[in-house]
Amino acid sequence: MSYQRLMEISTDLIEEAGNYTYVRANLLAALEPPNKNVVILKGARGIGKSTLIQQFLLKKRTLGSNVFYISADSTLLDVKLAELAHEYYKRSGEYLAIDEIHKYTDWQAEIKTILDSFPKLKLMVSGSSSLSLDYASADLSRRHIMLHAKGLSFREYLNKKYDLDLEIYSLLEILKSPETITSKIIKIFNQKKLDLMELFHRYLKEGYFISRDNYATESIYYDSLTNSINSIIDSDLSSVHKEIDNVSKKNIKILLKHIANKCPFTPNISELSRHLGIISDNVLKKYLYYLHEGEVLINLYSTNKSHKDFQKPQKILLNNTNYSYAFSQEPTIGTIRETFVANCLSLQEKLTAPTIGDFCVNDQWTLEIGGKSKDNRQIKSIPNSYVLSDNILSFTNGNIPLWILGFLW
Repeated sequence: MSYQRLMEISTDLIEEAGNYTYVRANLLAALEPPNKNVVILKGARGIGKSTLIQQFLLKKRTLGSNVFYISADSTLLDVKLAELAHEYYKRSGEYLAIDEIHKYTDWQAEIKTILDSFPKLKLMVSGSSSLSLDYASADLSRRHIMLHAKGLSFREYLNKKYDLDLEIYSLLEILKSPETITSKIIKIFNQKKLDLMELFHRYLKEGYFISRDNYATESIYYDSLTNSINSIIDSDLSSVHKEIDNVSKKNIKILLKHIANKCPFTPNISELSRHLGIISDNVLKKYLYYLHEGEVLINLYSTNKSHKDFQKPQKILLNNTNYSYAFSQEPTIGTIRETFVANCLSLQEKLTAPTIGDFCVNDQWTLEIGGKSKDNRQIKSIPNSYVLSDNILSFTNGNIPLWILGFLW
């Protein structure tokens, strides 16, 4: 297809992004590429990576910049990315965004060629959450900024739905000053006459993916999440890990189906391998790692253990609470609570499964999760331990409200 036609398609897509009124401001600000470097945005399907990039380009175009958007998996793309970048550069190109980069063979070498050949071009790419750099194959180790985007936090969900301007708090701030922070937020909700707890439980069901707005009912939305998970296994994971063949895809789906309704799940690897007919324990552990990497599961390991060594997970959860409702119409409330906490903390913090308590954060803080009547009896002998309780609005009897973790990003 001609360059001119590709540019027309790019323009149409970027203009369409203007129809989406909500902008994830923190991520948008982080997309600005520094000179001679590339910003790599990765994250799960459905969190809005493409929309975010198009919104960024729309903003830049409004300010007078020359921008161009292309998807690397487009059937319309019949030239090498470097050749396309050259054509764009000759026409005074400034911002080049390449979506779905994990679908492009030898993408790292191609990106390096663009950076070397057109140093004034500002480059950003997006791809699967499984995307990683092979530092041996292309020298991008000092020339990239990796942004890992999650779905909407509870804070972002509220800002989007009610046009609020709620701020972010760090985990340290939350643990040290929960009463002050929760009181400040509750005051805003009282002024707006909004029911915070009702909205929190609605978020747990359907608020994580920005794509929720595309579906008329919860049922259709959950079907879309199931289809998305299948696409992650069938397409995204195999694009990054070439050893995943059709047999592997089938086995990964069987494994996921087996454990999805049992989360939080403590696996017996040998027994599970035999039960599912998977060739070896190490292969099964690799499958679990792939599902974690693809943000379908969250695997928690014992302290000082790493999933990169294909160790046995101590606890397995689905990646987010919306997935829990997609797999089960009525997941247990305990599962939902733990899944929410793991999702909030797993990307920004080091999260492990302790012997006592539900979670250990950065080898420093122990968290126990429960309902409003939960006390600290199980963890009272452990230093720096905290109880996070659902169905409490404010800091109560030493317990921190569970919902406040939704303000971490």
